[in-house]
Amino acid sequence: MLSQIKKILSLRIYDLGGILFDEKGFEFNLHKEHPEAPLSPNYVDLRGVFRNREMRIMIAGLMMPEIMKMKPDRLIDLPESATPLITTLSDMTGIEMISLRSEVLKGGIKDHGTKKIINGNFEPGQTALLIDDVVSSFAFTKFKAIPILRSVGLVLLSTVCVVIDREEGGEEKLAQEGFKLKSLLGLHSDVTKYCIEAGVASEKIRQMSLDFAKAAKKYALAV
Repeated sequence: MLSQIKKILSLRIYDLGGILFDEKGFEFNLHKEHPEAPLSPNYVDLRGVFRNREMRIMIAGLMMPEIMKMKPDRLIDLPESATPLITTLSDMTGIEMISLRSEVLKGGIKDHGTKKIINGNFEPGQTALLIDDVVSSFAFTKFKAIPILRSVGLVLLSTVCVVIDREEGGEEKLAQEGFKLKSLLGLHSDVTKYCIEAGVASEKIRQMSLDFAKAAKKYALAV
């Protein structure tokens, strides 16, 4: 039953343009420092997926049981990709959401108005669950957010929730800092596999994907 749900979800994400496959490959930020790394044959962008009401509700419904078990005081939104999903999760669970301001996450500051770095209401000491769309090899966004969130007194739960794990070292990288990754789908073990079965991706894509993942994981875990 679970595998069938994952198959439906994977193919719907593909239909909505949430993942692109190209045997020519895509360059990522990793290639700026490691131009010798193989290209990735896939590009994941779930912004359009989260703007589809049916998909938002489906994904939130699948994530909801795990979130309710953890009982966080707040859901943390890392803008801007997953904001619609976290909003739906907040509505469905009844747990308030807070958002780390995008300019702060990018290394800037809010130098006007109240100068708040977080949108939403919370109290120091409250527990918070970090949720995002995707985790890649270095889990850059998560590691930028963690010290900022802790600096305002939030107690981060030891689980990070995402929709897709690119399976390139992000899980292991988070584990080094004491966080457990909870994902709905694995990029290789689920999404790519089901897309190949459906005939919309090739075996070459699978091999290129695994080659890139192996290289990305090596670079991420060496730091």
